[in-house]
Parts: sequence; C-alpha cells; structure tokens
Amino acid sequence: MDMEAGVEHLGRATAQAVNHFIVVLEPGMRSIETARQIQTLAQDIGVRSIYGIGNKIRKQSDRDFFQGKIDGIRILAYIPYDEEIIEADVTRSSMWREGSGIVTEVRA
Repeated sequence: MDMEAGVEHLGRATAQAVNHFIVVLEPGMRSIETARQIQTLAQDIGVRSIYGIGNKIRKQSDRDFFQGKIDGIRILAYIPYDEEIIEADVTRSSMWREGSGIVTEVRA
C-alpha cells in the first residue's frame, strides 16, 4: 500500500494489516526524524520489519549520511537524484520509458 508522506496514517487502523514498511528517505534530518517517528509508531502497532530507500542521492556523502542515524532501518537501495524526474513532473510526462537512467537504477 502506498501511503502519503507523514505519520498520520499510523494512528489509524489502515496500517495494522501491514507486515513491512518501506520508508523513502532523503539525505536530511527532517527525513531522519520522520523515519524515527514511523519506526516507533510502526513498532507500537506490531510492525517490526522497517526498511528504507535512500532517495535523491547526489554523491557518496548522501549515502554515508544515513549511517548511524537510522538504527533498525536497513537501506534496501539508493535512488540517485535525477533531473529527468523533476522534468517529468513539470511536464506531466512519464519517466518510465526504456533507456531512462532512473528506470535502470530502480530495476537494479
């Protein structure tokens, strides 16, 4: 189930049938703080499997940023920052076309 950003849905019964959470993280403290809140609230409703996807990764230091800040949340993958994604949103076009660098990264 794809839920909107934030923690509000964790206070409702919506998330109680979930076995695993995958939290999309960006290299910044607000994202880390939100992930910690999600982790606490998820554990409160019995969800123990919480994973992360590092998003908008520009350089190695963005990957390194997550180390030691999110204990108990294993990063499954890192998705690079890509101007194509911003352009696709602005023009309402699909970034999911073959040959797109981001598609290759996500599939990997």
